[in-house]
Amino acid sequence: MRDLALSYAREHAQAHLEALGDFLRIPSVSTLPEAAADMHAAAQWVADAMRRIGLEAVEISPTAGHPVVYGQWLGAGPTAPTLLVYGHYDVQPVDPVELWTSPPFEPTVRGEELYARGASDDKGQVMAVLAAAESYLAAAGRLPVNLKLVVEGEEEISSPNLAAWVAERRERLACDAVLICDSGMLNPQTPLINHGTRGMAYMEIEVQGPAGDLHSGTFGGLVDNPFNVLVRILAQLQDGRTRRVLIPGFYDRVRPVDEEERALLARIPLTEDDIRRLTGVPKPAGEEGFTWGERGTLRPTLDIHGIPGGFTGPGKKTVLPARAAAKVSMRLVPDQDPAEIAELFSRYVRSLAPDTVTVQVHTLGLARPSVIDFRAPAVQAMARALQAAFGAAPAFMRGGGTLPIIADFQDLLRAPVILTGFGLPGDNVHAPNEHIYLPNFYRGIECLIHYYALLAEQPGQ
Repeated sequence: MRDLALSYAREHAQAHLEALGDFLRIPSVSTLPEAAADMHAAAQWVADAMRRIGLEAVEISPTAGHPVVYGQWLGAGPTAPTLLVYGHYDVQPVDPVELWTSPPFEPTVRGEELYARGASDDKGQVMAVLAAAESYLAAAGRLPVNLKLVVEGEEEISSPNLAAWVAERRERLACDAVLICDSGMLNPQTPLINHGTRGMAYMEIEVQGPAGDLHSGTFGGLVDNPFNVLVRILAQLQDGRTRRVLIPGFYDRVRPVDEEERALLARIPLTEDDIRRLTGVPKPAGEEGFTWGERGTLRPTLDIHGIPGGFTGPGKKTVLPARAAAKVSMRLVPDQDPAEIAELFSRYVRSLAPDTVTVQVHTLGLARPSVIDFRAPAVQAMARALQAAFGAAPAFMRGGGTLPIIADFQDLLRAPVILTGFGLPGDNVHAPNEHIYLPNFYRGIECLIHYYALLAEQPGQ
């Protein structure tokens, strides 16, 4: 049955690529209110694709935000394992659009890479899941496992409604394992299994000064410039030499890393030259006292993402802005509580604020960190599937990004989670010219075909 599915996938590679192109043309940017119609169009595309390949009980399920698409195939029977696969159809904004070489929602193949927003994160990977299921159902008439597929539209805004959606359907979503295809590989030859992710607290600082913009010549020196105040506050969030976060209590709950996990991470070669090549920076940086790999995965961070306000046009305008703001996120590790970190951040920022301005702190998003048992049989079956498809054993490490639903799946479904994917570090995820390496897209489909079979062969299944 597996061989039939693999042959079908190879014979229909072009059709799968064309279907992915149709998916990528939908500008499903979840954070933009004006994209609501496009979000529904993307959900409809996923539902139609599920029905087309033979999934059943397909539905577009509303939430308080963007809908969740669900489909299932339970024809393998009660003694076969049930796999729930998660992905998302929403994408990041495309700004700055002028840096794209080709239009972000017009898929373009250059060489062996397909360029479009969402190509790697996560539409390409959702398409791989659909193509693998299609290959079994079309070629063999059945899958070796029962399959439940959940594709949501709010991952890029921290999945605020998905946990409640899963909790309401806990019995329907019951499964033996959860597969999340929303990450990447170390390089085209070396696959990767992530056994955890960092959480996040995303905050906004707002500084209000005068009632309106003022002439800097008339009022400069008489009132506090909100930008000056904001910059002073931001400068006190992180030590400029050690890169340690200075918020009191920030590190109190950081779980020590066990030596077995540290040894796994140490096997992954990551040098200063690698970081320079991937990023274009003159020299990498990070928290003092930790390796490059540890800084990017096992340690918490603080980053400023944007400082809107004031005058930013060409030329000059000598104005004291009435308002300044900054968006700041903190990536969190076990056992940091994002709600507690948000409160510590807010309290500290308010303590730094002078009484010459009004400072407000808003919480824009929270997500818990997660740790996955890489020894679980369902995870080790994925290691064998990756080896079969890519010809190399996978590396194991915690991911530096954030997937809020992992901790929720662990709490609600009590099933092992497998986090892997087929993107590459240089795919420009969340940046202009996002792309996916097409050989990995096709091998990813084959990996999933192998995985469905290998999971069915687990002892006790």
